[in-house]
Amino acid sequence: MTQGLFAAALAFAVAYLFMPVGRRTLARAIVKTVPVSLFAIVAALAGAPVLLVAALVHSAAGDLLLAFARPATDDDGSADPAFLSGLIAFLAGHVIYVLLFAQTRFGGLPAFSWLIAVMMVGVALILGRILFRHAGPLRWPVMAYVGAILAMGLTALLTGSWLVIAGAVLFMASDAILGMEKFVIAPDDEARRAFTGPAIWVLYVAAQFALVSAFV
Repeated sequence: MTQGLFAAALAFAVAYLFMPVGRRTLARAIVKTVPVSLFAIVAALAGAPVLLVAALVHSAAGDLLLAFARPATDDDGSADPAFLSGLIAFLAGHVIYVLLFAQTRFGGLPAFSWLIAVMMVGVALILGRILFRHAGPLRWPVMAYVGAILAMGLTALLTGSWLVIAGAVLFMASDAILGMEKFVIAPDDEARRAFTGPAIWVLYVAAQFALVSAFV
């Protein structure tokens, strides 16, 4: 049953890649929300930690909310309630992941974990500096988000699981590209946006898949 749910989740994830970009429809929102929702069901059925299920549920809620956010090409500079709500849902999800990773030990610290930690902090500082200048009225929620995902990445190192660490790194990469797409890349830069959209989604689904697989 678990394998069937995983397969269904990945099928919906692939289907979402081929849906029209920029159209905020209920069908598109549902397809976007299904993959991580199924991951949450898999985790619950497998008896995974409650915190993992909670983090996935918050992520799925974030997917649903962001599906109704204004496309960056329509951004008028004002705060977007749907985007802000999605940001808060994912922020809560990252905090839950931090709590989960902080109490999980699969083994000792992996080799070169200090180097990975330094790189995570460096990337977060650079990204935070860039987004602070460009996020406008959302700069402080965005800064809180950057801090939360950095904390998730650092606590992932403590688990001693390369699968958890890979999931955290993929999640950080997905969110970094999302932040650049939303606030930095010019709305009329179609060449870059043709890459960023699929990259964000593929990295994100891969991240959640890795995190679920580490505990199931």
